[in-house]
Amino acid sequence: MKQTKRYISLFLIIISLLFVGFYRDFVFKNINALLQAWDADMDYQMPTSLQFLTKYEYHTLENIKWGLTLLFAIIYLAIALITIKFLFNNKKFSRLTIYTYIAITVVSALIMAIGHLFPSITDKMYSLARYLMGMAQSPIIVMILIPAFKLSEKEG
Repeated sequence: MKQTKRYISLFLIIISLLFVGFYRDFVFKNINALLQAWDADMDYQMPTSLQFLTKYEYHTLENIKWGLTLLFAIIYLAIALITIKFLFNNKKFSRLTIYTYIAITVVSALIMAIGHLFPSITDKMYSLARYLMGMAQSPIIVMILIPAFKLSEKEG
């Protein structure tokens, strides 16, 4: 019975990761499509669930995307913490997970700041910061941490 609960819990974690990933993709792709349509002076029909976003101005939507980036990174951090606690129940590993997400966010912010200081490299720095934050908004981090923590357990 305990093994069955464990499999159900792992299944729910995986379903959560998939749902959050697909929903994040849905939201960002539609916001980007709306912004591109506005750039081309065209109309874009947002899905009903996101229709409220059409009431915002272009710049406000860009800021909303930044907020959503942080929100989804926090959601992925929460799922990662649940996963690490479930698999290892080790406070040190939970703290390392939090530190990893914080480090990625801080490094990304620093890269963005450097890009703003040096306009000639702004696009490259933005791409790098976006890539890092993309990792924080995906299961990649937890997929790296799990084997690292497994190895750490074996060595410890």
